[in-house]
Amino acid sequence: MMADRSVYRRRVLVALDPCEVDPADFEASARLAAGLDAELVALFVEDSDLIAAADLPVTHLVPAGCRGLAALDAGAMRRAFRVAEGRAREHLSDAAKRWRLDWSFEVTEVRQAAETMARLKREDFLALASTAGRRSVISRRSAAVHAERAPCPVMLLRRDGRRGQPVAVLYEGEERALTLGRELARVYGSPLLVLVAGDGEAALTRRETEAGRWLAASGTAGVAQRVRAQESKAIGRLLCEVDAGLVVVDRRAAVGGRLDIDALAEQTRASIVVLGLG
Repeated sequence: MMADRSVYRRRVLVALDPCEVDPADFEASARLAAGLDAELVALFVEDSDLIAAADLPVTHLVPAGCRGLAALDAGAMRRAFRVAEGRAREHLSDAAKRWRLDWSFEVTEVRQAAETMARLKREDFLALASTAGRRSVISRRSAAVHAERAPCPVMLLRRDGRRGQPVAVLYEGEERALTLGRELARVYGSPLLVLVAGDGEAALTRRETEAGRWLAASGTAGVAQRVRAQESKAIGRLLCEVDAGLVVVDRRAAVGGRLDIDALAEQTRASIVVLGLG
């Protein structure tokens, strides 16, 4: 089934680390792009500082499983990047063919990340690989920081999600979070769980009613649940308890704006989608 073309349908951009090219990153990104009826764009991010450092006399390579040091220079580093780039392009092509996607491959540098942010459109989707404690070069800064600049959703993408895991939305009155959560629940074939947050009993009651009405009016299968927690660790524990595969956080909202996205990512295995201020 194709996505509703009124919602985030243009491009899914996935940032790739040349040091850790993994086919699973492409598969997860391609699945998302297919569900959103989007073009898949890979951003292969090179670190020019790393190339320059390779030419320093004090820089050596320590091969895995070896005791000695190997010589390293900028030329060798560039060749290694080219090999990784070739593998990444091949994996992207394979994943795009399996999911019948239009795709493109771009090579950029960490220093050009700001330019990449400037080229993003509201209907785009920026995916940052984050699994087994590592992140792509472009995403070493918090996803929340990228979301402040990007006009589109920014996703900290995990590869270990299972079909049917709930898609959770932290709801504080912004309907755009519910709309995106519903779309992602459809993409992943998952139930929608609306986590109603707010300061005080009156706000919780009002938003719980709003969420219920929205679910009924939109014909969305889902449930609303109150969240009294306000901190990243407590939210993370709740996401683990409900076994959420993905959570949508809105930075415009009070609780969503205060959450430490990096801390949340460390605590939960769920993918995290951050809606910024734009």
